[in-house]
Amino acid sequence: MEKLYDKKKIAACIAKSKYYAVLSSLDIDFYLIKYEKGELVRSPFQDELLFQIVEQGSINIYFIRDDGTRYSLSSGTTDYFLGDMDIFYPKSNSIYAQASEPLTCISFSIEKYKEALLSNNQFLQLICNSLSAKIG
Repeated sequence: MEKLYDKKKIAACIAKSKYYAVLSSLDIDFYLIKYEKGELVRSPFQDELLFQIVEQGSINIYFIRDDGTRYSLSSGTTDYFLGDMDIFYPKSNSIYAQASEPLTCISFSIEKYKEALLSNNQFLQLICNSLSAKIG
């Protein structure tokens, strides 16, 4: 995992995102995270809750059952959200997300910006659309 704080690269990623209008309106310190193929993007062992938008690459999300078997929940590519559930519910201790190929995500801390996010109607509409699509 490599965190990138280059403001020009971040601005370029946000500018080409389909969520540009909402992202550009948020007063948030964004950064980019690059993951290598096979690297865990999310696991129960990570302390920091991150909201991430896949900018490039693909990801697999899966659940580890009590018997240790793996159950696929979802997969995503460009514009896929990670962390949308974490805004509303406590972190699940059995869900993992893994880079299927080299992956770049637009990222920020949920904990640091939670109140601002919950008071932004445009952002909440994005989250509602994302969650609806995941269960639909």
